[in-house]
Amino acid sequence: MSLSRIRSGGVVVLGLAVLLIAQLAVAPARSNAAPQQGDWTQYLLAPTSHQLRPVNVLSTDARSGMLQGPPTAVLGDGTGASVRLVSNGDRTQSPLLIVDFGTEVGGNVSLHVMGASSPRPQLHLCFSESLAEMAVRSGDNNGEGALAPGCDTANIWAGYPTLPYNYDADSHLLPLGAAQLPGTVTDPVLRGGFRYLTIFLDGPGWVDINGSSLSYTAAPKQANPSAYQGWFLSSDDQLNRIWYAGAYTVQMNTAMPNTGKNWPYSFGQPDQANSVVPYADPNTEVIFDGAKRDRNVWQGDLAVQSAVTYLSTGDVAAVNNSLSSLAAQQQPDGFVPAESLIGQHNLDEMRFYGEYVTWFVDNMYQHWLYTGDNGYLSQWWPALTKAVGWLESVRQQDPSGLLGFGQVGSCGHYAYADCGHETYVNALYYRNLNEMADLATAVGQDGSGYEVIADVVEGAINSTLWDSGVGAYRLSREIPNVYPQDANAAAVQTGVAPKIKASQALSYLRSHNWSTYGSLSVAPGSPSSPIPTEYEPLPSGMEATARLSRTDTASQQLGLQLIRTYWGYQLSHDPGSTFWEKMTTQGQPGVGQFTSLAHGWASGPTVALTNQVLGVMPQGPGFASYAVTPHPADLSWAQGVVPTPRGPITVSWQHRGSDFQLTVDGPANSMAQLAVPASGPKPLVKLDGKQILTANVAGDGYVHVSGVGSGHHVLTVHG
Repeated sequence: MSLSRIRSGGVVVLGLAVLLIAQLAVAPARSNAAPQQGDWTQYLLAPTSHQLRPVNVLSTDARSGMLQGPPTAVLGDGTGASVRLVSNGDRTQSPLLIVDFGTEVGGNVSLHVMGASSPRPQLHLCFSESLAEMAVRSGDNNGEGALAPGCDTANIWAGYPTLPYNYDADSHLLPLGAAQLPGTVTDPVLRGGFRYLTIFLDGPGWVDINGSSLSYTAAPKQANPSAYQGWFLSSDDQLNRIWYAGAYTVQMNTAMPNTGKNWPYSFGQPDQANSVVPYADPNTEVIFDGAKRDRNVWQGDLAVQSAVTYLSTGDVAAVNNSLSSLAAQQQPDGFVPAESLIGQHNLDEMRFYGEYVTWFVDNMYQHWLYTGDNGYLSQWWPALTKAVGWLESVRQQDPSGLLGFGQVGSCGHYAYADCGHETYVNALYYRNLNEMADLATAVGQDGSGYEVIADVVEGAINSTLWDSGVGAYRLSREIPNVYPQDANAAAVQTGVAPKIKASQALSYLRSHNWSTYGSLSVAPGSPSSPIPTEYEPLPSGMEATARLSRTDTASQQLGLQLIRTYWGYQLSHDPGSTFWEKMTTQGQPGVGQFTSLAHGWASGPTVALTNQVLGVMPQGPGFASYAVTPHPADLSWAQGVVPTPRGPITVSWQHRGSDFQLTVDGPANSMAQLAVPASGPKPLVKLDGKQILTANVAGDGYVHVSGVGSGHHVLTVHG
């Protein structure tokens, strides 16, 4: 086959073997112009409507059949010329026509068919989030290429990386046989996440196609998915793209609760997305962990996705529905399952994830903090007390004062299983206890008991799990010579680590865990550990946040370096618009063709760039009070809007040498604490043009101004 490219809206006629070998990394086309203040919409990835078309024909391959007419006809609207696919009957040799939607999308595909032979062949669609994981040769993806050419793997137990692909579990069959032609034939089955669509035939005959479209089903209650309530922009183009990719990842995972996946499928069962999330309001969205899969609501993913939602689309109803559905699954003893109990697979592991009970508590706290919804808090306060009661009952089984799940068999984590008394889990529990103290006050109860336990847990972590010789936190009491990313990042982020220990822990990760594509879950060459050595987005997001939260410029710059390296790498590879579930040390998707490439817990930088870099953080419920503390690192400016129940907070800052200017427009009935970095001990500080004579630089290198009311304010520092 000849090899040719047509750059301007044409078709790439490319032998698929060559295509696969090339493993092209095709990112959405966009301008490379330097960021301009105020021009944030150029970074949007979300569509303006729910009706989409592919943007180009990626490739064609006649194989043992034929392609007649212009392949670009498939991009039409059903009124122009057609492209004819002709098959000799062997699906393994059917012609292939592959189109590209330009970004990650999801929904129901329609083809406009002008005509077909009699009898009609079967008309199939295959989907893939990336070219690298697209099965185009017969042996690809453990045999998927022979049965479902152009697909990656969404249906577990058929073609999972350790299993043979022994039936077509992933292509979708369009109802061509009964269709009146010419006419539109629509896929009745939802495919949640893909970028590339492959059309092929099964059986002898031909089909003429002159149009294709997608009913985009992500974010279904957002009439215009691109109409964000919050936004972020900075002097760094790459960071801007990362912020919007994180927001779009969460939008891709936002769906109606009757579009989940019931696992495992029985043998021979095709791909589907029509299972119902238990206890969810059927008329309101939920937020799944991944668009392609699992298509289930998970506590740990929601911990990141909720904050992204609050800061971007403002789709609080989707958060409420997701969190309420999980809370309603609570067991009589207080244990809260990690995921929606959709299918038998989920029911079988119902008590497996002890770690995720801590995320349930954190999710409820963050909901209260961002929304100020005291009614929602009161509704679920009994569930919160029972959940923490369960965690505390487990902790009290060990005289060390540390929490460990071995005795109750709930040893599952975000990417591994371990039954020890760990730094990571105990740091999360320490945070829960402090959160519960605040929540107790909000519902009119005494929270001091939670604070007492928090002090005990903090002391036990630092006395038992800190290795002063190494300068890092141990994985656990049982495995004291492994110092993982999650342990050290969580200890710093949650405040368990005092200042000196925090610096040492982050230095350890920088020296031992940082590698080609980011920060590894555990240092290469570590002794035997239950944690695999790979790149994990959840603890990587925690590490980036921990670094950006510090006040010294060097730490902040390392935080941005981690974001640029790890998440920037993903944006330079397919699908180029959303973030991955996990990644190997070689920079490949962590579960091969099964990996979700639009996975919610990977969207952490969207939160960190708003909360830490722009600097806006809620301090009181619903932003009744809030802080604006920029962490500029090497950026010269940043700006953005944070939606709140009281109205938007608009922030911009500029940094030139020793001069720093922060502008804030705050909503009514709110109070702000502003802080800006200063280089000298007694800088010139002005608020709204008036010098603040008493202003001095605090020990953190920032000038702090409290009690700033609503409206427009400008804080400037010189020197």
